[in-house]
Amino acid sequence: MPHAPDLAGCALDGRYELHELIGEGTFGRVYRSYDRRLAREVAIKVIKPWWAEDPDWAESFGREAQLLARVSDPGIVQIYDIGQAAEGLYYVTELVDGESLAKRLRRGGRLAPWDACDITEQLCRALERAHGEQIVHRDIKPANVLISTRGRVKVGDLGIARLAEGGTTEGGTATIVGTPRYMAPEQASGLPVTPATDVYSTGIVLYEMLAGHPPFNGDSAVEIALRHVQEAPPRLPPGTPRSLERIVHRALAKEPGDRYQSSAAMADDLASARARTGQRPEAATGPAWETGPGVDSTWVSPRYSPRRNVNPAARRRTIAVFAFALVVLGALAFAAATLTARPRVALPPLHGLSSKAVSTKLHRLHLDVAFSQSYDDQAKPGTAVAQSPPAGARVKEGTTIDVAMSKGPRPIEVPQLRGEGSSAAVARLHRIELDASVQFVQAPGTAPGTVTGEAPSAGRHLKPHSTVTLFAAENPSWHAITSFSGEGSGRSAAFQIRGTQWRIVYEMSYDGTCSFVLFCNGPSAQVVGPSNASFDLNGGSNQTRVFKSGPGVYQIQIQSGWDNARWSITVEDWL
Repeated sequence: MPHAPDLAGCALDGRYELHELIGEGTFGRVYRSYDRRLAREVAIKVIKPWWAEDPDWAESFGREAQLLARVSDPGIVQIYDIGQAAEGLYYVTELVDGESLAKRLRRGGRLAPWDACDITEQLCRALERAHGEQIVHRDIKPANVLISTRGRVKVGDLGIARLAEGGTTEGGTATIVGTPRYMAPEQASGLPVTPATDVYSTGIVLYEMLAGHPPFNGDSAVEIALRHVQEAPPRLPPGTPRSLERIVHRALAKEPGDRYQSSAAMADDLASARARTGQRPEAATGPAWETGPGVDSTWVSPRYSPRRNVNPAARRRTIAVFAFALVVLGALAFAAATLTARPRVALPPLHGLSSKAVSTKLHRLHLDVAFSQSYDDQAKPGTAVAQSPPAGARVKEGTTIDVAMSKGPRPIEVPQLRGEGSSAAVARLHRIELDASVQFVQAPGTAPGTVTGEAPSAGRHLKPHSTVTLFAAENPSWHAITSFSGEGSGRSAAFQIRGTQWRIVYEMSYDGTCSFVLFCNGPSAQVVGPSNASFDLNGGSNQTRVFKSGPGVYQIQIQSGWDNARWSITVEDWL
């Protein structure tokens, strides 16, 4: 069977928002939805497209929906609306806030006997309302029994129901529908269904709640169906109240006439059993189906019992009819599979299309799509770059096509370049398709041309041909950092040296008669810092003195001599 597209996120007829897929059956997918017009949450079943393509089936769907709308009962999921949108046929029902009985059984195993009794009684009351409208459900099972957060039971999925009289809506041949583990013998044999058919399925559900599993299992639908016809149900677990055992036994009678003839009668028996015991379990000490003292005298044994006390000829006729029905069903199923096999379609080329265009193109061919992301140096981001199967391949409708969408070129990681020579770093960037820009900066103590930093930093990811700025150490030279001047004594402000060496450039001139004297006593300088030094200032301009003391904070103090002099000093760093 092909896969229907997931329509979550769509809005049907501009009114119903499909929010979340919550279930799927043979005919459609169920979504948690929102009715914009009435501002309420609802459940919507959207019919799978290959069913809606059949005009006869679509007409039958409309009749079914009208049939469902007639049934209004607190115990039956109410249908609100029916429509046909571009996405397909759909119908709208109430949204039950709770969980299915199937989920509850999977979560916690078998139920307490009287909890099972209460659920089954509510189920029977709801079915009686449907039977009153001549509707037989035909698919009673835990998955179709919904339990609200307040413990209220609601019957769901009446979508396969037919008018009880004649088994179809128009008197045609009865259709075999249902779930094998919960299907009554007459239903599996293709015989007309009655309310007793639903009673049998309800008995199977009650058995599963009490035992934790259905009474009949098998490796195939045929094997399970044969067990429903031929075998008695296994005994219920010890401790099951006898009154509930008798109700299960009667509901599971092989002959419809030996069962409860209405779901109301079964509900009444369940209510009476609970009232008699006050909901206190009654231990069963004998076989599950034992008769004798203490057994309700109104109980009537079905025609088929564990002791095989049936008419052998009638039994052989029943088995023969059932076997013949299975053969016919098998032939019909094979013919139906052959006639309704989904056609094959040729895959179109999708390269270069947007995701929306890809989805539209494939959905028109009744194909599903699964998107993935892939880097591609040539394709525009957001366009298809690959598909599997390839274009031209012939696939069945409903096949999922894998389509890779471009994320653009693969980002390039910026390498760690600190410490490398600038020329080598530029060449390395060019090899990985990144551009480079070099800025020379002062870097005392670093070999000229060595990379001291980069922007963006190493580890960042860039698009191809993005520019990385490299900061490289420039060749050192003298750079003035401070200057001061005076006459007589004075001092500089504190200054920072970063280079491996520094120097002062000064000029000094005497004032007055010292110029005519052979020897003058002028000012002297004292360096205070990581290393101290003292020296006399010489007269003249462009006088220099170099210090190898290296980085640190320094200050220069000038002491005046006997002779008055004017001086001007500039401090330069080797950077």
